[in-house]
Amino acid sequence: MIRTQQTVFSWQDQKFIQHLQIFGFTLIAVSVLYLIAANWFMLPQSVQLVIPQILLLLSALSSVFLVKNDSLVQCLHAVCGLMTGLCMAVIGQVYQTGADSYLLFFIWSVLLLPWLYRSSIGIFFLLCIVSQIALFLFFIQTFWGDESPTVFLLSVHLLALLQFLFCIRYYPKIRYLFIIWFAMLSVWCMVMFLYMDKGLLYFICSLILLSIAFIYFYKKNDQLCSVLSAVALGITFTLIIVKWLDNLFRQSEILGLLIIAVIIFAWFALITFLLIKFIPNSRFNNIPLAVGAWISGIVLSSLMLTFWGNFSLIMGIIFVAFAAYMLKIKQNLFLRQLAYCLFVAGQVAILFHTYDLTEKIYPLLLIQAVGLIVAYWVRTHWFFVFVQLSALYALGVAMIWHDNAAHFWMGNVENFAYLTLLTYVFYTALLWVQKIQPQQYQRSLMLSNLVITVFSVGFYAFLGKSEFADIQLIPAFTFGLPILWCVLFLILHIQNQFNFLAQCVLAIFGAVLIYYGCFEIFNVLAVLSWALMKHDKFISAFALLTFTVILWCLYYSLEVTFLVKSLSIFISGITLLLLSLCLVRFKK
Repeated sequence: MIRTQQTVFSWQDQKFIQHLQIFGFTLIAVSVLYLIAANWFMLPQSVQLVIPQILLLLSALSSVFLVKNDSLVQCLHAVCGLMTGLCMAVIGQVYQTGADSYLLFFIWSVLLLPWLYRSSIGIFFLLCIVSQIALFLFFIQTFWGDESPTVFLLSVHLLALLQFLFCIRYYPKIRYLFIIWFAMLSVWCMVMFLYMDKGLLYFICSLILLSIAFIYFYKKNDQLCSVLSAVALGITFTLIIVKWLDNLFRQSEILGLLIIAVIIFAWFALITFLLIKFIPNSRFNNIPLAVGAWISGIVLSSLMLTFWGNFSLIMGIIFVAFAAYMLKIKQNLFLRQLAYCLFVAGQVAILFHTYDLTEKIYPLLLIQAVGLIVAYWVRTHWFFVFVQLSALYALGVAMIWHDNAAHFWMGNVENFAYLTLLTYVFYTALLWVQKIQPQQYQRSLMLSNLVITVFSVGFYAFLGKSEFADIQLIPAFTFGLPILWCVLFLILHIQNQFNFLAQCVLAIFGAVLIYYGCFEIFNVLAVLSWALMKHDKFISAFALLTFTVILWCLYYSLEVTFLVKSLSIFISGITLLLLSLCLVRFKK
């Protein structure tokens, strides 16, 4: 007898229903925009000019008079900013102005400035991107780029600095994005200096922005941003270390890689030591050590895969055993990060050289299963278990195609059938996710299922359309597996949430998805309901992204006219709205 499980997929939760409504309205809006875009060149020019202006006006009025929620206001402001750029593009298209692209982005940047009269992160972020693009295109499309590369370099950094100063004054929440942007500029300048023989100015520019950021955050006692800035500077200097040691040990690559790994580790240890001196009692001071451990581990793993041959198999086993021991007994952040790195390096070496010896995939699948069990047993981080689950699925896919290597990989229907079966093995684990303890590993299973869903849908949509059509002739795969999953889900998790009528509606909804070969949507909605109930923002965000990608893949792969495709998107939106209404009206 099947017992009803504790509710972990709450489809009656108000937030879940709100997400369904947002999906529904979004799909309806997309269907209208898709219809307009498909018939864009058949529209009169006056209509083409009016459409983005109307959207801009409606978004602006809604943000002022209709919407009070700050997050929605921010979104509407961002839409207004995008519609402003679209207006510029349409004007250029209709009147054939022939203006350079940088003028479009420059005018767009100027028109975005008045929107900053109300605090809007979306507008400011859009302004930063558009203005940087305008500056870049100006130097590319004019003589300044070739004749004055120094001016280009200084201009990019000066604009980035001005944007950073504005950010920390009015929009400090996105300061982390500027640290990332500064790090990218820093690494680019250092690469140009070291490997492209650029002048000393590139070396100075590679350090100046991150140094300013570090000094500012240090004075403001922003410990995390100070440490992140220091780590970015450390990574930039690491390029110098690698370049210098590579030239010094060019005759002995093995010794060179070993010394590079050791010195990089020592370099980030020195950064941590200095941070402890300058920022005592900070819980973020071990971050440089963790970064150094991973970089050193990557260098070491490349050494094991490239130079040591089958001896690396033994070293890999030793590394994994030592890492498992450290993860089991140590709680220090640095030691655990080092252990993770050694675990991955050793595991990759074992898998690589096992295949090199056997030329078979199934031993690798068994080894990966053991690695997953070990990772769970020593209580590693949930994301590490997710990586192990994803690797297990990837090796399963590899084994399916390797065992049928005699057939052309895109033409073997049997492979796609086995892939469907493998995918539903992982899907089935969702039904009893509450049995997984500790609860953090439930996140691992949820995230791995989302990744698997994206892979399988994309795989079928772009690489196996004809094979998937042939699989549909096999009822066990086309209907049997999804029907079984849907029935079990309704019995185990939905039965106690809604009355019989709502259960019938959900069953019909699932049946329609199964009939049209897009039952993965149901799985993603299940994961989203779990994430919303657990208040897991990361899984929620990834589920929303997965839902968007799936819909895009499905509608992209439809071989129908634009009108029919637009109509199908519209019907999908109406369906989600009706489903949300049903869930509200008929819950227990």
